[in-house]
Amino acid sequence: MKRYFLLSTIITLTLFSCSKEEGQGGRASISGTIEGTEISTARAEITEIICPPGSAINIADNTKNYWLINTPGINDYVIYYTGLTDNRPEGGNLNRTEIRVILNGNPGGAAVAQATEFELNLLNVDYDFDITRDGELLTMKCTDKGAVPDADNGGSTFLVDTETQGRDQVTEFSGKFPDEDVYIIYGDKDDFYDDNVKTSYDGNFKFTNLRKGNYRIFAYSKDKSNISQPLTPVMESIEIGGKDDANIGKITIEKK
Repeated sequence: MKRYFLLSTIITLTLFSCSKEEGQGGRASISGTIEGTEISTARAEITEIICPPGSAINIADNTKNYWLINTPGINDYVIYYTGLTDNRPEGGNLNRTEIRVILNGNPGGAAVAQATEFELNLLNVDYDFDITRDGELLTMKCTDKGAVPDADNGGSTFLVDTETQGRDQVTEFSGKFPDEDVYIIYGDKDDFYDDNVKTSYDGNFKFTNLRKGNYRIFAYSKDKSNISQPLTPVMESIEIGGKDDANIGKITIEKK
């Protein structure tokens, strides 16, 4: 009875070890390298301006009756406030497009914001900015991405603040990625990964003890700005023999 049990056990183990299904339990390996670039993507500057009431704006003082805003392009602006008599800002604002806002009486902050928005749109400043208004708050987002000098209140009573800093696209890193996740899929029956490893300091990785068959190796490109699909798999396929030390080569990814 014991001999039959032993023979049955040997047959079972032999069948298992001779399985042709991809996966662990073999003598082969797959290695490779993860490389690519890490990029800080360009973004648009967003500026918030809280408009004071007309009574707090000194339209008679042309050193403090304006504020300044800039774009990544060639158009920079000075927005200034007067009564019926034009009192243009003095000096220091050369090469800027002037936007004059006429204030009648003593309007509240919301009315000042409304008058400002009207003049900005009238002179097609909305080509350079997406402009929105909420009460006395004006929000101006550059239509072009890139770094710009921050807006300035010019010493006036307008509250001018950079809500989002504009920036140019910059390559932060280019080369082989250390400590990067790499995934392996055994066979082609499904798309669920079966194992994963981390790259070493030099961007290299290795999956060992694999059986003969077909495998898929992938790593993720990452784009934080793409809310619907922040991760995109970059996949390579390879077929290996039972004792192969195969190299799948380079998998190139991007991080943004």
